[in-house]
Amino acid sequence: MFTYILTSKESVEWMKKNDKKYNKISVVIPVYNAGKYIGQMLESVIEQSFKEIEVICVNDGSVDNSCDIIKSYMKRDSRIILLEQSNLNAGAARNRGLLRAKGKYIVFWDADDKFDRKALELMYLKMQKKQADICVCGVCEFTNDSKVYETDGYLKTALIPHKDPFNKYDIHEALFSFASNVVWNKMFNRKFLMDHNLRFQEIRQGNDTAFVMKALYLADRITIAEKYLAFYRMNHADSLTGKSSETIFCPYQSYICALQELEKEPDFPYVKKSFCNKAAKGMFRALNIQTSFEAYKELYQFLQEEGLSNLGLSQCRKEDMEEEWMYTDLELIKTISAEEFLFYKANERRLDRDQLKYTLRRVRRRLALLLSLNQRFKDIKRFVGK
Repeated sequence: MFTYILTSKESVEWMKKNDKKYNKISVVIPVYNAGKYIGQMLESVIEQSFKEIEVICVNDGSVDNSCDIIKSYMKRDSRIILLEQSNLNAGAARNRGLLRAKGKYIVFWDADDKFDRKALELMYLKMQKKQADICVCGVCEFTNDSKVYETDGYLKTALIPHKDPFNKYDIHEALFSFASNVVWNKMFNRKFLMDHNLRFQEIRQGNDTAFVMKALYLADRITIAEKYLAFYRMNHADSLTGKSSETIFCPYQSYICALQELEKEPDFPYVKKSFCNKAAKGMFRALNIQTSFEAYKELYQFLQEEGLSNLGLSQCRKEDMEEEWMYTDLELIKTISAEEFLFYKANERRLDRDQLKYTLRRVRRRLALLLSLNQRFKDIKRFVGK
């Protein structure tokens, strides 16, 4: 049975006295052995331009110095509280934080990421202005050596309708494609979550998939903050993605849970095409992130034998898929072995790489010609000027 302990009585009393002023946004942070990064993360939170927040750190049974670091920050900032639980996973920790939260709005941020100083402020203002259920922001990826890369994989603005806010009826073919399933680049109206009894799936990896997809389906008003406000840490060996072969079936379990929840909704057929595309990409990614061939083969054979069928992907038509390669790959999985499929994908990537090299050579030749012409033009101007 789950129980939690408030480790700072002073913080609780302070929050009770200041509920109205400091509970506009709840920041929930699940923490598990995050000693390397939690300090940077908390700095990112307490330095937010928006100050009327509560910061709920949920220690998920860490055995490193994570709690000590959090407690040191609690002495500096009374808005931070700490809940403790045995190691149940991030989904359970997020659920505990959600139940404890008091804010009108809520974000679920990870302990190893960072955020723009104005992230909460800009998303809060957009939520307020549009009276939205959900706000989605753009994401940059960064490495441990501080290199930052912009990416549109988390928010595809080209797919968003010319309407703000919008909902599933405005974007039914791309409802699950315009944004990723990660929860940490989204702000939610807490009442919306509670009214619909939305909770995270308590599995080790992908616990936010069903949560996010169900929320996007149920939301009447979705808005976006087009700025890159969230920064996702890449190449983190201790992350769950880095240990994907220890959680082989979690991605499948997350999508089957989402499907089971969505099938209860009367208008699910209206967005089923979008679900199938998202689930297909999710399964392809699940294969790609495996760190051993044994795990890859086990997942591949499961998808071949029953997984694709259970997800409704075995009968997809070519015209249902967003990209032709997705249909081709689904058909191949049904008929060839894991070894043959892996060889096929490796050869496909080699051909793509060769094509890219050829294209780059053509671009360089054309660029060289343009530079040469430009130099001649400059020489002529210089000569005429004399």
